Amino acid sequence: MTSAAARFRIPSTSSSVLRPTAWWAAHFRANSWKEWQIPWMENPPLSAAELTRIGASIAEFQRGESSEARNYLAKSAAFAAAAHEPSFHEASVLFTGEENEHAALLLRFMNLAGIAPKRTTFADGIFRRIRAVSDIGWSSRVLIIAELVAQEYYPCLRRTTRHPVLWRVCDKLIHDEFAHIRFQVERIARAEAGRGAVVRRLREAAQTILTLGAALVVYREHRQVLASLGCLGFTARILRRNRRVITAVRRLHADLFCDAAIDGEFLRRSPS
Repeated sequence: MTSAAARFRIPSTSSSVLRPTAWWAAHFRANSWKEWQIPWMENPPLSAAELTRIGASIAEFQRGESSEARNYLAKSAAFAAAAHEPSFHEASVLFTGEENEHAALLLRFMNLAGIAPKRTTFADGIFRRIRAVSDIGWSSRVLIIAELVAQEYYPCLRRTTRHPVLWRVCDKLIHDEFAHIRFQVERIARAEAGRGAVVRRLREAAQTILTLGAALVVYREHRQVLASLGCLGFTARILRRNRRVITAVRRLHADLFCDAAIDGEFLRRSPS
């Protein structure tokens, strides 16, 4: 078993706070069936100004949304096996599929609008390397930073244009990313249940530093899309979201360890 599985009993069937991983697998399956009625046949051309403002930005985000996630899925499979919780990995596979669906939707719009895709980007390459370090809990912390950025980026992108297809694509991505944040919060709580408080605090600090760096880099590279917020406004919003995430993870950890303490006391008092 991994240290997390060996040192802490991970709840996998029911929880008043932490949803079962099977719930998340069912969520992703149901969400894949939802029809967003994207009006692909309505394709007014983007103006030259719009293409300049959003073309390269969308291409970079499309690249960021697409990934085979082999490293992440390998970690997920190992953790699921150690925890005897196959639905943990099933949810990971479905989550990755939903992210790739986002990439496919953006690429389809780009093809309609005449925006060339990007094969690689410097920021995306760095992000993937940082995500590959350490365990599934750390990977989830890095992934959640991208989700926090997306929650601010896509509403701004939607405001930059009146294109009906892009509007509806943004609506779907905003909806999905909201759930992804909660999903990753619960991932972190499960995966880091066996980690000590000091390690978790160090990870929180590293997550916050990376969030700040990501916000500044994203604003610099996408300032034409994010201009309505300004650098300080965009960065402040991302950092507030990050603080809420850290608070949510801490609360889940507190509930988990409280449940473990109650279980331990019950076992001590139970007759042999």
